[in-house]
Amino acid sequence: MSILRLFRKKPDSIIINDEMGTFILKNPLKDRVYDGEIKWLGREVSVSLYCDSGDSPAADIALENLRRIVAESAGWDKKLRQCAVEYAAGEDGFVEIWGENADFPPITTEEFLSRISLGFLYVYPNGELYFDYDLDEMFADHGLGIYANISGEILSVGLMG
Repeated sequence: MSILRLFRKKPDSIIINDEMGTFILKNPLKDRVYDGEIKWLGREVSVSLYCDSGDSPAADIALENLRRIVAESAGWDKKLRQCAVEYAAGEDGFVEIWGENADFPPITTEEFLSRISLGFLYVYPNGELYFDYDLDEMFADHGLGIYANISGEILSVGLMG
């Protein structure tokens, strides 16, 4: 290690304070994500605002996209939950769940919906969104990832983890 590295000052974090929450870019020289938390329908949800660099314009655009979806959170939640049901439920209206070394009976879509919750959200300046739903260990340790765009179009859905 060079002697200069020992004395090089780590850059200060960049902080965005907004009425929704505080978002922090910890290392502006290498990080490209402002992390924070917001209230989403009464629950704390982790949010990452992505940008191409630490510069403000990309972060501001991602933050504006976040404001838009939070303003319409009830509608988004309804759409995303319907998408989750369409993905997980069979034609009989039941959801087959599975886990580590266990056999579980199918559950109704109502029970499935009561057990899922939004865990984190990624927001990109280009209008893309990634919602990650916690599945309450119904599918081992997997989550349900839903990619969408700011226009409300669902781009893809799948188990993640």
